[in-house]
Formats: sequence, C-alpha cells, structure tokens
Amino acid sequence: MRGVAALLIAACGDDSAGHGFDAGADAGVLQYRACEEHSRVGSFDVDLAAKYTGVQGQVFDGVVPSNVLSTLASEGGCRHARAPVLFCDPACVSGETCDADGQCIPYPVAQDVGTVEITGLLAPVEMEALPPGNFYTNSGSLPHPGFEAGADIALHAEGGVYEPFDLRGFGVDALAVEAKEVVVEAGVAVTLLWTPPTHPGPMRLRIALIVNGHGSIGSRIECEAEDTGVFVIPEALVTQLVNDGLSGFPTLSLSRTTSDTASIASGCVEFRVQSALVLPVSIPGLVSCSDNEDCAPPQTCQSDLTCG
Repeated sequence: MRGVAALLIAACGDDSAGHGFDAGADAGVLQYRACEEHSRVGSFDVDLAAKYTGVQGQVFDGVVPSNVLSTLASEGGCRHARAPVLFCDPACVSGETCDADGQCIPYPVAQDVGTVEITGLLAPVEMEALPPGNFYTNSGSLPHPGFEAGADIALHAEGGVYEPFDLRGFGVDALAVEAKEVVVEAGVAVTLLWTPPTHPGPMRLRIALIVNGHGSIGSRIECEAEDTGVFVIPEALVTQLVNDGLSGFPTLSLSRTTSDTASIASGCVEFRVQSALVLPVSIPGLVSCSDNEDCAPPQTCQSDLTCG
C-alpha cells in the first residue's frame, strides 16, 4: 500500500528447557519498569547484537539536562519530542552545564558503584568501573548469543559511592528484519508488523523515528509498544515530525527490551536486556549525502547531510 511503511520483524529463538520464566506465573513476577527521563542517572545493558552479545553500563551522580527531551505532542503510546534548548547567561564554565531553568550546575560525573555481577548469561560476567570515566564493560568474551531466550537474568552491584542494588532481566528473543528500509512521509501513518516472541515475557518494543539527527532541530518520535506483532505510529505525529525539519540519513530504530529499575541516592538506574536494530528511512524528495559526489549537479552536499 502506497505510503504505509510495513516491516516484518521475525522473532527467533529456541524452545530449549532451563529458562527461568514461562508465559504463566513466573513471567508475571518480573514486570517492565523504566526510569523517567527526569530521574534517570544511568543504565546497564545486555545487548544482543547481530554478531556479538555485549554488556556495558555507567552510573552518574545526577541527570544530564540535555537528555531530558521536551514532549510536543503524544498519541497512542508515542510522543513527538525535541531536544531541550538550554541557555545560560553568563555562559557556564568548564565542568558545568546549563539546566532547564537557565542555571549553571556541575556536569554529572560517572561514579564507581562497586563490582557489578550479572548471572543468568551463558558465561559469568563480573565488571569493575574503568578509569577515567567509571565505565563498565565485559572484559571477557561471551558466547553468542550470550543468553537463552526466556532466561532469568540478574544484576548485582556491590555498592561503592552508593548503596548496593539488585536488578533483574529476561532473555529476549532476537529481532530479525526482512524489510530493507521504511518509507516515511507527511500525512501517512507508519505501520509496523512483526512476529511476537516465542518466549513471552515482561518486554516492550521501543521505537525511535529520527529524521533530523544531523540538523539543528533534534526532534524525534518515541514509542513503547506491547510486543504483540503490530503497532501503528499515528499519522498526526509523523506529519508533525516531518514538518519539524529533515536532515540526511534518517533512521528508525527498534528494540525488544526488558527493563527493571532501582532507586539510588542520585536517581534511577535501569537494567535492560535488549535486541535492537536500526533501519534506514526513505523520505520522498530527500537525498542524503556524505560529500558532493553523492549529489546530482548542480546540487551540493549541505551541512545537514542533504543534497541541495
């Protein structure tokens, strides 16, 4: 159907035994919980990528103001959001950032939360905060995929600057995409179709449509969908986003995610187990470019990576 971007996402996984959850009683124990933007100070992620399974994380002593987007409109589980305009007069000095109230505050600093252990993967993971940015990452090699679909996964941080905390995750089925790209245009809703997971659990499909990632607007559509196999990004939000401005190389990212949260002194920490992918977006009339050779003369490649 013209103008409707339909993509098929297939869930793949095996039916082997030994999973910590099932679709019944156990699946209800762990619920999907995500941090609010205004309180999120960090996260730990187990990422099931195409060729590897990675683990990483970082926890800060405050919320980074630029990460708190402004919601312009919302509908049907989605919002049209824009990066905040932060302005301080006089300008902030090194080591500071401007907050939403126009005040200079110390720029949040990553903290050591002690040894972080993750169990339930197909190999043990134990991480220490790495200098200079107290960044956590798995130093060893994990099998790939690094966990079984439906696995009961747990994270324990022994505590450092903050108190210890515990979080849980769920082994998500991998996402596989048949479509090569998604067509987006004003006046048309974007319909997403996928195969539900073979191991249902406390997960969501997170969606981000970005058509101005290389421009000055910094707007996007963000959605959280039930993992049922179909979701529609409302036409009104798509139209608003396209009319907000375009830049080169627009994308649609999707992530099948399970999320749990813990509250510490500085805010909310999130633990996500996810399978994510990014699809290119085609917008009628938009030609993306990296240099002038990508454009048909007399057009040239502009600073927003579009031919014009």
